[in-house]
Amino acid sequence: MTGKTQSYARQLNNQLIMRELRQGYCSATMLSQRLNLSNAALSSIISKLQQDGYIKQAEIDTEVNIGRKPVYYTINEKFGYIVVVSLADYVAKVVVSDMKMNIVDTVETKVEKYDVEMLYELVLTVKNLLAQEKYRDSKLLGIDLSIAGKVNTQTGELQLSPQFDKEIFSEKNRIVNLFKRQFNAPIVMTNDINLAGLGEMYDGAMKGVENGMLVHVDEGIGGALILDGKLYTGAQGFGGEVGLMRTEYRGEINYLDEFVSLRAIKKELKERHTKEVVERYKAEKETKDYVNSTARCLGRVLKDIVELLNISKIALSGRIKEFGEDYLKQVKEEVGKSQNACDVVYSTLRDPSIVGAISKAVEALTDDIFE
Repeated sequence: MTGKTQSYARQLNNQLIMRELRQGYCSATMLSQRLNLSNAALSSIISKLQQDGYIKQAEIDTEVNIGRKPVYYTINEKFGYIVVVSLADYVAKVVVSDMKMNIVDTVETKVEKYDVEMLYELVLTVKNLLAQEKYRDSKLLGIDLSIAGKVNTQTGELQLSPQFDKEIFSEKNRIVNLFKRQFNAPIVMTNDINLAGLGEMYDGAMKGVENGMLVHVDEGIGGALILDGKLYTGAQGFGGEVGLMRTEYRGEINYLDEFVSLRAIKKELKERHTKEVVERYKAEKETKDYVNSTARCLGRVLKDIVELLNISKIALSGRIKEFGEDYLKQVKEEVGKSQNACDVVYSTLRDPSIVGAISKAVEALTDDIFE
């Protein structure tokens, strides 16, 4: 029993040290104080982590006038890589990140529809990236598939996404299985908006927010709820799907997505591309009035969510931001009619789902390594 207890304690201490070093560099003294470990125990753990290549000495210039110069440690960013494959808003992205969340490579491709042929092209893209010389001495630690659709967190199945060809679903988890057959690494599939919520919590508009919501308005509408400082996904992972809430707009009752999404706006204006819609919004009063009316429709639904959940902040992401401050003003005015105060802002992150996927993967991997 003692051996098992010691093994578990070392495993836990490894995880705790890696978590601390994810936040930045630390000296042995700092780690000892934060984790309440003896210098001897800490020295043994650090030595083994260095030997295995998980951490390294940090090259930091510090001014020390008296005594020995402290040695600082940091995560060795090259002990492994994470790949994020993002399939959303008709833009496929492959991103490679190191364990310090530095993005090393990015490849973007515009697509008309996600089908089996496109998925094989993405697999080939990942293989070609990882075949580069700089990755040959490092391990692929995992691939996170960021998907624009309802991903069941219990079964891993994708249950709804108009951007995907039905052939992809001819067998269970076709997307995941395709990547599993090609790569010897853990493969997970996650809803892109939930990942975006994590990204906003890590380094965006939701950083430090206890109760808030990210609302993504693009080809479709999605949402991620943050409650009590944590991402709330619901029983099956479908929490926050604001686009599927029913509402009234211009005398019709339907899903919010059918009134407010860029897909709905382009259909109404008979335009194929968002760029043309934005240009018309800026040049034509009639178009601006129409688009702003959809913003107020969105604001009315968000007002009800604020009343129900008493959230304090809402961040809007997606290409809807291209409409600018006047669009945001319409949403804010409707939300402002709530009895509860709630700030409404635009997301400042360029791609919050990528940031979220990387932070999620790094957090999971730095724990899983020592299980």
